[in-house]
Amino acid sequence: MTLPWDDAAAPDPVEALRAARRDLGDRFWIESGSTRYLFVFSPDDLSAFYALAERDASKGLADYRMLARKLPPELFADRRTFAHDLFGAHDVEGYLDDLDAAIAAQIDTMGEAGTLDVFEWSRTVGHRLALACWCGRDIDASAVTFADLVRDMEVLDGADAFVRPHTTIAASLERERDALARVEATIAQRLADPTRIASFLDLIAERWADGPDSAERAAGIAGDVVLLHVATMTNLFAALGWTFALLLLEGQGDDTIEDCALEAIRIGQRSIMLREVLRPIEFAGEQLERGVQIATMLPLTNERAGGWDPHRWRDRALRHDVNVTTFGHGAHRCPAARFSTTAIVRAVNRVRAEFDLTPRFTELHPLPGQIGGMARAAAPCPVDYRRR
Repeated sequence: MTLPWDDAAAPDPVEALRAARRDLGDRFWIESGSTRYLFVFSPDDLSAFYALAERDASKGLADYRMLARKLPPELFADRRTFAHDLFGAHDVEGYLDDLDAAIAAQIDTMGEAGTLDVFEWSRTVGHRLALACWCGRDIDASAVTFADLVRDMEVLDGADAFVRPHTTIAASLERERDALARVEATIAQRLADPTRIASFLDLIAERWADGPDSAERAAGIAGDVVLLHVATMTNLFAALGWTFALLLLEGQGDDTIEDCALEAIRIGQRSIMLREVLRPIEFAGEQLERGVQIATMLPLTNERAGGWDPHRWRDRALRHDVNVTTFGHGAHRCPAARFSTTAIVRAVNRVRAEFDLTPRFTELHPLPGQIGGMARAAAPCPVDYRRR
């Protein structure tokens, strides 16, 4: 089989890998394009996979190769601010006011009654949440600035590399480079505004204070903002959408919203997990050469846990020993896990407190063909709402 970023006619990767696993077992090889992939699914192989040292088999390089199909390579050069820099326990506490302001701004746009689509609503909330944190909670006060940033962040969203991977085969990246240039101008305008509320944008700017000229500083700051926004918002909104939708369909029971969010993320995961071998190593009894990709597919491992059951979670960990993944494992666990669950809980609680909600959909299915991240919905999920 081939993977969809190598062949636009490739089959749905989740179903194709499920069939290959059924026919070949829990460990098998795939050759796609010029790359060989060793897929692993057994608990022992997965434990070894997640324990691989970055110096031997790199997650960072594998992720870069995927995103570079959609984003300009220069965006990844000389970055100075990363997600793990901004998501410590203290930092998350500092975001709470920004989160609440962003959620309130979204609620204010909804009026007294209407119909929303769960995933479109969640996408807008995701933009508001992230831009409030990185650029200041007053970002929405300037409608032009906010609208421009959202428009360009949509173009720069690297999600097409895994949501619609077949579209990246012949991507020219011209639209992305134009959007990046506009973000640079918008961020420079934001920094020059003496009336804006201080935010993490100032900390990002400080990291570029030694830039030799204003153009390089502006490009560096904007690049950090874009990658930070893409890294957090791309899957945050979809995780919020799955939580919101499954709560409407399945109910909460006596479980916490956080447990429901973790269960929704488990069910909605469509991630391929990759490690690129950097030097010859032995793995799972195989001798692997440099350039081989070791891989697993989370929908096929997460489904072992069965259907909707938020009660399986406790303190962000499984109650039972089930080999599933939400935010990753070990050194590669997502640094934004606490931020993401906090944002989801606060957004869901606020909209449910403000409105009576009536779903007009009865099923939720993942978008076919996706091979990474949190699934997008295959069909609209409309909900009627009326202010309490």
